[in-house]
Amino acid sequence: DCLLSRGLGDVYKRQKFKERSGSMEKNENKIVDVIATSDMHSHFLNGDYGSNIYRAGTYVNEARKNNENVILLDSGGSLAGSLAAFYYAVVAPYKRHPMIKLMNAMQYDASGISPNEFKFGLSFLTRSVALSRFPWLSANIEYTVTREPYFSTPYTIKMYSDLKIAIVGLTSDGLMKNEYAEMEEDVCIEKTLVSAKRWIRYIHEVEEPDFLIVIYHGGLNKISSTNKRNEKNANEAEKIMEELGVIDVIITAHQHQTVVGKDHETIYVQAGQNAEELVHLSIKFKKRTTSYEIEHIDSKVIDLNDYHEDEQLLKETYYDRKAVKHWANSVVSNKNNGLTVQCIEDIICKPHPFTQLLHDAIRLAYNYDISCVHIPKNGEEGLKGTIRNRDIYDAYPHPDKPIDITVKGKNIKDILEYSYAHIDFNKRQLSMTMIDETLFTVWQGFDYCIDMSQSPFNRVKLNGLNEEDSYRITMTDYCYRNYKMYLQEAIVHDTYSETMGGLIRKNLKCDTYSVKLNHNFKVY
Repeated sequence: DCLLSRGLGDVYKRQKFKERSGSMEKNENKIVDVIATSDMHSHFLNGDYGSNIYRAGTYVNEARKNNENVILLDSGGSLAGSLAAFYYAVVAPYKRHPMIKLMNAMQYDASGISPNEFKFGLSFLTRSVALSRFPWLSANIEYTVTREPYFSTPYTIKMYSDLKIAIVGLTSDGLMKNEYAEMEEDVCIEKTLVSAKRWIRYIHEVEEPDFLIVIYHGGLNKISSTNKRNEKNANEAEKIMEELGVIDVIITAHQHQTVVGKDHETIYVQAGQNAEELVHLSIKFKKRTTSYEIEHIDSKVIDLNDYHEDEQLLKETYYDRKAVKHWANSVVSNKNNGLTVQCIEDIICKPHPFTQLLHDAIRLAYNYDISCVHIPKNGEEGLKGTIRNRDIYDAYPHPDKPIDITVKGKNIKDILEYSYAHIDFNKRQLSMTMIDETLFTVWQGFDYCIDMSQSPFNRVKLNGLNEEDSYRITMTDYCYRNYKMYLQEAIVHDTYSETMGGLIRKNLKCDTYSVKLNHNFKVY
């Protein structure tokens, strides 16, 4: 069973036999410490913004003083997911990423690869990998043409005298499905389980390791709390453990929980998020004449709030943190345009100044009659008062880009039907939402109405559009990726270079700009 508490103890004892050339001394013990972090999301700002990466540095240094055999691993998700990550990927991409600086300084041995790492584009990720002094591992992210692993080797080997430990990376193909569109031409993702079987068999046959660690950026079904359409088949750790059966430790990710447990003779761990905690496994090996015996594995979950920040690491990113804070606090606008969103009903039931702001922004890229925007995040609150760069990021935290695309009128209707098929009204009030809010789209350039008294997928009426006609429109790349089931025959002409956040900023900084609401739809 899944253990969500403090530790695993002596959970595991079995022998592994391996022929060696030469003799071995009997009863020689060796301890290897494996320390795992997960989903750190570039939280390298200290103070109120979270500084546990610096506390992790303190803990790792102490562990290395006690034992020279330390393997430090991250399961991926370190380069995206925070204001600081956005700044260094979008605002100042020419600078060395501070997370890479920190992970290099902490002497990470390897990192897995999260689909979120592709959020800012393939060139950004490739540059980050090139500046790292540790390997990024994923066996199933491949070149589209050659089907070879894209990031060099999918595994790495750590040797401690004649003890050999192999570490292989896998990325959930279910999570990768709807990530950044740029990767589609150059990179593909193989089914996780297929790739795991091939590469783990190869590692055992060629490398003959004494101990095998899998870094899997995906989760465990037993602790999954999501039913998102986008994340189908995202959590396959149990399948990997069950069908392969030759894995000693699997480090999972993405679910942002701290977990230690055992399944099918494999220890599984997950180290939460943002370096709030880390998981420390202490593996004791006993050396025999012709074999290694894994005597036991102890585990600890480390609350990093109990440790002070590492001063050397703080110095490493001093100017980086200063640059982010200066940009984040810079004022963009003092105007009050009624951009506050009280609840999702404000946006999906009637035109709203905040969605009008999004339409005005996307039209700076391609000024076609028809535009499509979506709710930027779950729990959208819009903007209010003095607007700073951090407020725009909070309102629109994703690097979505406008695309120039030709679609059919029926495609537009299908996308709208999908959104409104997954909500219910009771006495004219929104009573239930069964959809990821970011999949709600708002359109301009034609009039439409939603009749919630009709059955799902029969609620939308378009005025002035013919379902069989083609229309040149502007929409976000996020909408395109997530509604591909309706856009198989759509033609993408171009992708704009600037993000929606940057276009919103341009309008708000313009002295002559004001929000003029377009009343083109209603819900009844």
